[in-house]
Amino acid sequence: MSEAVYARIRANPKFRQLVESRGRLAWTLASIVLVGFYALVLTIAFAPGVIGSRVAPGSTLSVGIAAGLFQFVFFWLLTALYVSKANTTYDALTSEVVQDAVAAELVANREATAKEALAAETVVAVVQERPREASGGARR
Repeated sequence: MSEAVYARIRANPKFRQLVESRGRLAWTLASIVLVGFYALVLTIAFAPGVIGSRVAPGSTLSVGIAAGLFQFVFFWLLTALYVSKANTTYDALTSEVVQDAVAAELVANREATAKEALAAETVVAVVQERPREASGGARR
């Protein structure tokens, strides 16, 4: 794509909406992941008794192991949420923005080509007139 198409994409309000929406979701999900991860790490550091306790009496599964496994599953679900949103909303909006920019570029190129064709026709007409003038002047 040309620089003009990229400029049209950046100027499109739908592109700004896409960037803001995608950024907002990415930062929200990243914040959730970081808070969850560091909450577990801080709990391990400052409350090891809680992490070492059993999930249920007589169980061999500790709260720490359950929390760690829960994080893996939860983070996979957050990733699936982002991928789902990206494949539906963001891809459709991206396609729309690119199609708008390319269509506008094609229209601009057609207009430029039409102007060039008109200019070329004018030059041809002027050039064709000159030999007549020159030959008409030579006949006397």
